Parts: sequence; C-alpha cells; structure tokens
Amino acid sequence: GFVHVDCLAEMAARDEWMCVEGRLPLNRYQSCATCHQVFTGALEVKVKRRQWRHYRDEPESDRKRRAFRGVAIVLSRSGEVDTSESLYDGATQGLTRDADGVLVCEITRAGDLNATNPTAALEILNGLRARIVRCGDAGIQALHAYRVAVSLCDLGRSREALLSAAESVELATSYDGPESSITLACASQHACLLAMVGRLQEARAELSRVLAIQTRVLGADHIATRETKTGLDVVLAMSA
Repeated sequence: GFVHVDCLAEMAARDEWMCVEGRLPLNRYQSCATCHQVFTGALEVKVKRRQWRHYRDEPESDRKRRAFRGVAIVLSRSGEVDTSESLYDGATQGLTRDADGVLVCEITRAGDLNATNPTAALEILNGLRARIVRCGDAGIQALHAYRVAVSLCDLGRSREALLSAAESVELATSYDGPESSITLACASQHACLLAMVGRLQEARAELSRVLAIQTRVLGADHIATRETKTGLDVVLAMSA
C-alpha cells in the first residue's frame, strides 16, 4: 500500500502522467502503471477518493458509475462508514435507482446494520436480491452474497451461510480474479464457515491457501494477512 515513489519518478521522466479529457483514465486507479502492482491499503483508499473527485461532476454515465462503485467498495472495506454514508447521500443524485454505486451503498448500509440487528440486515439484503440479479455485475453480486453469509452466520444459520459464502467466492473470482482482496476475503470467510460446520480439513487447506497468497501479495504485516493467520491458528487448535 505504500506510494511507488520510484515508479512515479520514472513516469514523470517519460511524461506518461497524461490525462484523457482532463482526467486520468480509469485503469490508472487500479494499479501502478510502471510496476503493475495493484494498489492496496491506505494508498488504495486515497487513489479511489481521487478517482471519485475526478468523475463526480459528470452527468450520469458508465464511467461515473464505475468510479462511484470503486470508491464505495474501498470505503466499505476500510471501515469508513461515515464517509461512505456522506458519499451515498451527496453523490447519488442523477444516478438511477439500480446504478452500481447505489446498490453497493445499500448493501454496505445493511452490513453496518448487521452489527446491531442481523435479522433486519438480512431482510434488507433479501429485499435487494432481485435488483442485484438484474444488475448482472458479478462484483456487486459477490459483495451481496458475502454480506448475506455474514448475517446468516450471526443468526446461527451456519449451513445456509456456507452456501452463500461459497457463492461469493465463485462470483468474486469470476469478477476480479483469484488473488484480489475481495476474493481472498470471501475465501477466508468461506473457510471459517467450513470450520464452524466441522469440516476442519477443508477449512485448514483453504485458510493455508489464502494465507500464502496474502503474504505474497499484501505482506505478512497486513491486517487481512494477520486475521487469516489467526483464523488458521484457531482451526489448527480445533483439529488438535
């Protein structure tokens, strides 16, 4: 997640920091254009905020919806609930009810409610299901399935949660690849649910796989890596 100082210097030397219609192209907000490392952590949050600032004043368009969705997902993952709420309230004007960013924020709001009232959160998520299917976006569908699994788990419905978690892994992989942060988060949740229903060997194998990828991609000190390591230690203790 650290700034790629050498990469930025090299890009400046080659005069590559060009814009399209006065704005950076969308792919510049995903990864470093020089070393191609995907942005993570605090840098990802800052980059996505910049992305939204560039596109927020545009009329409704696919480019604006993609920018909005990117910011909403990152802020949701980073726990910046207040900022996400402010973004939702101030930036959805002109977007249709089924626009990607609006759906993401409604899923996020349900997820926030889950901490105090998982029953109400699950009702909201189930109410969104038809719109989620209609949008046809595997990334949003993966986020929805992930949140549904969390609510079901908190309600003690572990076997139903396991099915939803497995669906989230499949959708996230098809949308963003097997090593993206959202795919790894879904896989880690799926593994923990496997352990909860007594499938410890499968859980151990899945957590070991996720941990190896996170250590390589995010680093051993990243919070997601540490959380997976803790989960794996718990499963190993359960197995013993």
